[in-house]
Amino acid sequence: MRNLLLFIIFIFICLISSGQSESSIVEFDSLINYEVKKKETLYSISNKFNLQIDDIIKYNPELNTEKLKKKSIIIIPLKKTLRKIENAKIVDKIISNDTVSEPIKLKVKKDLLKVAYLAPFKIPTIEIDSVENLNSYLKEINLTTISINFYNGIIHAIDELKKNNVSVDLDVFDTDNNISQVEIIRENNDFDNYDLIIGPLINRNFNAFFKKEFKSNSISPLVYDGINLNSNTIVPEANDLMKRQKMFSIIDDLILNNQDQCALIISDSLNQKSKKALLERFPLAEIIDLNKINNSVDPKVTDSLLGFNKENWVFLETKKPNLVSSVTSLLNSQITDERKIKLFSTVSNENYENPNVNYEKLGNLSFMYPSNSSPNSSEIFLEFQQNFLSKFKKYPDRISIKSFDIIKDILYRISVSKSFKNSLEIGETKSMQNKFNYVFENENGFKNTSFFILKHEDLDIIDYQN
Repeated sequence: MRNLLLFIIFIFICLISSGQSESSIVEFDSLINYEVKKKETLYSISNKFNLQIDDIIKYNPELNTEKLKKKSIIIIPLKKTLRKIENAKIVDKIISNDTVSEPIKLKVKKDLLKVAYLAPFKIPTIEIDSVENLNSYLKEINLTTISINFYNGIIHAIDELKKNNVSVDLDVFDTDNNISQVEIIRENNDFDNYDLIIGPLINRNFNAFFKKEFKSNSISPLVYDGINLNSNTIVPEANDLMKRQKMFSIIDDLILNNQDQCALIISDSLNQKSKKALLERFPLAEIIDLNKINNSVDPKVTDSLLGFNKENWVFLETKKPNLVSSVTSLLNSQITDERKIKLFSTVSNENYENPNVNYEKLGNLSFMYPSNSSPNSSEIFLEFQQNFLSKFKKYPDRISIKSFDIIKDILYRISVSKSFKNSLEIGETKSMQNKFNYVFENENGFKNTSFFILKHEDLDIIDYQN
């Protein structure tokens, strides 16, 4: 049955990939609007942004027939870059303790691992009327595509482990996003013999499955809120409180260096605790409270609250990507020579890395925030992308990269330490876009304590903690 499921998943991956060509894949992380300056040419602009002229024309097809005009607005595609805060040079190759491409030279003590992956592929519910309809379904973001993308990351991680002479026996189970099916899978298989149980991916299914405790390590890799923990649970994401405390510590240091600032707090109902903590630091801060009815910020209000001839520190306490986009656009329009604005958030949110958010505008605001992952433009990452493309006929998305990072790191730790608990002595490890340093919290299992504080500066994103 498991072999049949693996075969079906393989067919689905092939169908997803069949309609894609390399030319149709988005190669850039963000797009900006650029105003053409006097005497600028396509050649000079391409050099300015380190692009090919064809890259610019691809996003501005009218330039095939029309001349470039002064003050015209064209679209510039950008790649995110990461550089260290100590200097202004872009880091071409990140030097780190990379457990993927440059493994720690530890002897493998366990060269055969057994892994179970439980995910809501929902194969029985998919109506296969035609290849075209199936292709359309699998290109949408749904439980099936998320399950497959995470599966792709696991497979890529397993293939990388083979280079270190570690073999992985993977069993895949379709939970169908159904608690009854989850319980049937649990009762009909021996899950005490696995080195790692991945999933179920949905928290209610995870909790239903682990009503029975197993000896094996387990991980809910995409959902952390509301899952029941035990001594074998691995939580690969640092908790929000830890990230907030680090941001508050940085803010406190910045206050010591600049005590004359105008503070504005924009907060939704889910982040009242952070608003309170900010008010303790800025008792005279202006406040804009967001609610479900009025989920927007009035430009006239911010214009009246922001000060002149001093730094304005705006704190945006929300996870909503539409608010991030609208507020950054609004604040950019209100920057002048007499009014400087810096944007902060204590909310950990990977939506800030969404290509729909304008990185030029975030750079203008020197936006700083905590994040679980960090962009990577190193040669190692580019090689990883190309290898993934060769294998799956598409570039890895955020889910696949996260899957690769988490699973590769955990399985590598087990392989060189015989058990995950023994691997804590290894300390912090870094992979493609994530880093890990676990602590053991008894009945609450293993918690990752590593994360990033990122700051946008011009068109770069720097790791503020390096």
